[in-house]
Amino acid sequence: MSEKNDIDYIDLYLHGSTIDDNILTQPLELFFQEIELSLETQQNEVWGIKDAINLSRYLFNKYITLTQIRNEITIYFNKNCQHACYFPYEISAETLKNENGSDLIYIVVTVKAEDENGEVIPYKQKFLIGS
Repeated sequence: MSEKNDIDYIDLYLHGSTIDDNILTQPLELFFQEIELSLETQQNEVWGIKDAINLSRYLFNKYITLTQIRNEITIYFNKNCQHACYFPYEISAETLKNENGSDLIYIVVTVKAEDENGEVIPYKQKFLIGS
């Protein structure tokens, strides 16, 4: 682990279960946690923060295109995710129906980052938004 002064950002890992895996210091890990919080936090769910993507409102709107959804997510990431400027990323979105016939939005965020050998690897995080 780096010296304390060498770390620009740290965060508690949402899914950590032990003292060894509950602190994030790597920029890619921090960016993925920012992505998860951005897509899963609902409006007014965090006290004092009213800005949220609120993708579920698109499930009942036939006039919103997938391009508009991707653009809104990109704008939100660029505005609210500290690590969005460090990594190139792409967002894909599609609508699906579940077995009950209700609508779902399937989102894949692909972040490109160098591995320890300097090779650029695409890392993916997937989300399914719906009821």
